[in-house]
Amino acid sequence: MLTLMLPALRAEAENLGELTLSGLLIEPAFTLDEPKRGHFDIGRSFIAASWIRDEMISAKMKLGSKSLIGQPARYGPGPTDELGLIEAYGQADTSFGMLRAGLVPIQYGLEGGDIEEQLRFPRSFIYSKRIVNLRDHGVSYHIDNKGFFTDFAVHNGEGGPDLDNEIWVTGRWGWQSPRAIRMGFSGTTGGTTPLSTDPDGTSSSTEAGLNVDESSRIRIANAFLSWRFDPFLFETEASGGDVIQDSGVEKIRGIRGDFEYRSSDRFSWLVRYDSYDPSDSPKDREIEYTAGWAWRSKYENSVLYIFGSKVVQENVEQDTHRLQILWRLTPTASGFGTRL
Repeated sequence: MLTLMLPALRAEAENLGELTLSGLLIEPAFTLDEPKRGHFDIGRSFIAASWIRDEMISAKMKLGSKSLIGQPARYGPGPTDELGLIEAYGQADTSFGMLRAGLVPIQYGLEGGDIEEQLRFPRSFIYSKRIVNLRDHGVSYHIDNKGFFTDFAVHNGEGGPDLDNEIWVTGRWGWQSPRAIRMGFSGTTGGTTPLSTDPDGTSSSTEAGLNVDESSRIRIANAFLSWRFDPFLFETEASGGDVIQDSGVEKIRGIRGDFEYRSSDRFSWLVRYDSYDPSDSPKDREIEYTAGWAWRSKYENSVLYIFGSKVVQENVEQDTHRLQILWRLTPTASGFGTRL
């Protein structure tokens, strides 16, 4: 009799809310580094789906390149550009702010979190070197009022499952005018143990410049400014932090400045200066000089970028010259500005 009742019970089920394809970004990319090392990849491509139950409750899932999780270098080699789940969270929009829980974007600085559709350059060293999270398992909170905004997240820090029982806290605070200026500061802090930095007991160091066989306390601060005065856009941010271990303290420093000039509705010229110093050791700073050109369609849902870069690394005789070609495609119309 129970078997006979099951179809009837299933028939009573109905979908509540609205399920939609909420985001799509396709960004094929080609990179050529001297001497003649070229490769293609899918860049920052993703596809996103949203379920909206009502004005308060919703959920979002995003599939994309696993590199968009931004797993920090302190936990070893990062994921490849294979496709995977990069966001999956429930969201509650209330009069007291927006709360998310799950695999959430981590808002830090101007280039952190889920802003792939707004980026004009490849992410700068502080992100490409995987110093801070882009996304992680945890909870986040956002609120804004009269231009002032606050983002706050409590998360694993590992860009995935928790291995060391260490909790990270990341925050961002700032102010944005209706169109022209955005400014503020960010901070992130947490700890590691060998359970997360060397779970197999086989490593001796990582790209992050810490001893994986020791526990650590890490704190990183950031200040940022974005200023738009048509047809120009200027952005700058600086980050500095400490990696504290029994064997010593290492300091991390990074600064970048971006400039864009829109010579017409369709064309832009772009220039970047980016510097990263991973430790107190002499002559290990890396500097990248970039110049680029962009052509965009009428609604900016198709943009072709061509960048030429020179990477100068102290204590390395030969500089690296790089050519990057990116083609960004999205059904979403965008404008010349930034968002919270």
